[in-house]
Amino acid sequence: MNLNKTGKGASSGFTLAELIIGGAIIMVVAVTVYSVFASGINVWRKAYQARNKGHALRLVIEKFTTELRNTFDLTSIPLEGTADAVFFPVLIDNQIERVGYFLDEDKSFCRRLQSYSQVFKDEEPEKYETLVSGLSGLKIEYCYLDNASGEYKWKDKWVKGEQDTLPQAVRIEFVFGSASAEEDSVEESKQSKTVL
Repeated sequence: MNLNKTGKGASSGFTLAELIIGGAIIMVVAVTVYSVFASGINVWRKAYQARNKGHALRLVIEKFTTELRNTFDLTSIPLEGTADAVFFPVLIDNQIERVGYFLDEDKSFCRRLQSYSQVFKDEEPEKYETLVSGLSGLKIEYCYLDNASGEYKWKDKWVKGEQDTLPQAVRIEFVFGSASAEEDSVEESKQSKTVL
């Protein structure tokens, strides 16, 4: 048996204090690694959802653009619109339909089709298609040539009796807002498209 300078036998192993300190250090490192990993997963999930939402919005805008560019001047079903809705005639499967894009009471951007006969019977279809939800606002503007000044101007309403042509362009702007929990402010993001 070896004796050290004090005369006691050499002991091997850890004391209880050393075990507690070692365990605490391991726990701190494990919690830090888990937090970094969980934060990374949350950032990835939010980016993935934002990318999918942006892709879906681009598809909706493309559908709106295509149908609006294919509208035509029809006296019985004119293009009419307000700041949050627009209705116009289109030809779908060799049938004249009235398509409407509008913001409903749930702040969703929707699309509704009416057949030619439904328009004249003043029947509103009960079903409509929700295209984009979670909006905080929608703004539609109509461009026209002012004959008096010769300039192009924008207005937020296109009424049947006021104009005898189609608008020169239609601009649609989607507004998304998210309220901040820490502050009483709202962060807004906007996506707009001008259709000639």
